[in-house]
Amino acid sequence: MTNLQQRSARRGSALPIVAAAGALTGLGIALAWKAYSRQKITHRVPLTSALDAELQFVNLPSAGRVGFYAAGPFVRGRAPLLLVHSVNAAASAFEMKPLFERLARNRRVIALDLPGFGFSSRINRDYTPAFMRDMLIDFVRMALKNTPVDLVALSLSAEFAALAAAAQPDLFRTLTLISPTGMGARARSVRANPGLLRALQTQLWSRPLFDLLTSRPSLRFFTKQSARRRMPNEFTNYAYATSHQPDAEHAPFYFIAGKLFTPDIFETYLALKQPIQLIYGRDPFAEYDYVDELVQRKNWHIVPLPRAGALAHWDFPDLIATKVEEHAS
Repeated sequence: MTNLQQRSARRGSALPIVAAAGALTGLGIALAWKAYSRQKITHRVPLTSALDAELQFVNLPSAGRVGFYAAGPFVRGRAPLLLVHSVNAAASAFEMKPLFERLARNRRVIALDLPGFGFSSRINRDYTPAFMRDMLIDFVRMALKNTPVDLVALSLSAEFAALAAAAQPDLFRTLTLISPTGMGARARSVRANPGLLRALQTQLWSRPLFDLLTSRPSLRFFTKQSARRRMPNEFTNYAYATSHQPDAEHAPFYFIAGKLFTPDIFETYLALKQPIQLIYGRDPFAEYDYVDELVQRKNWHIVPLPRAGALAHWDFPDLIATKVEEHAS
């Protein structure tokens, strides 16, 4: 055997040892993180109100307990504004704070915590677009006594808003969609992944994995991706608190597994008859390939903001509050 062959043989025989060592190292890190998650990370962080307003609750037949905030005067001839936050690992009504504070000065504004988030029920159930659609409809019927609303929805919740407005158009007077999903070609390829959901829900690592996703460095990273301006520390602080509650992982895992997306939602957008305002900036998590199809539609008003990120209402709160007020007047 030549020297070259001998060296190759030695390298080949060492590969299984290197692979085994790598696997053991990875396993050791995973076990150490699991132990740290269980013993050192608090999963009952004190959670205060997300907004400076009265926190109320309603029990819905479709969703159980739903928390919401209400403030601002009732104005004759003006519908209440309903603000709906996005869906992510640390979502809550706090995301809508800039609009809530500004719009509640002149009219009644309600901001809810979606099921699985904030002060709403976080039980392990099937979180689907139909579930969220029915929840919005039930909320307007029960909490607002069938009063039609002007709805403002952020990101993926725009899809839920569209489904609800299509199913019950009498309850949703106008829609403002901020950084909505479902406006690009990539959205059509999104499919639910039951296998991924089962893997995420595996009890051995589900909570440690979620703790990793919602660590402060991770939250700061994703926030930086979503906003063009520097976000206040209170944004990350509240995201950390709301994601470190019992059962906080259930709804986000359905989101990560693609169970909350509607691949053909653009057809629903096209079918809506209500006045709709679309506000969008540069969003690393969404595409807007199909916006040109909406420009010529009389019931759509398109507001591109190239200097804004996905959290456009944090980047330009006064501008967007004005746009919402004008659209929902």
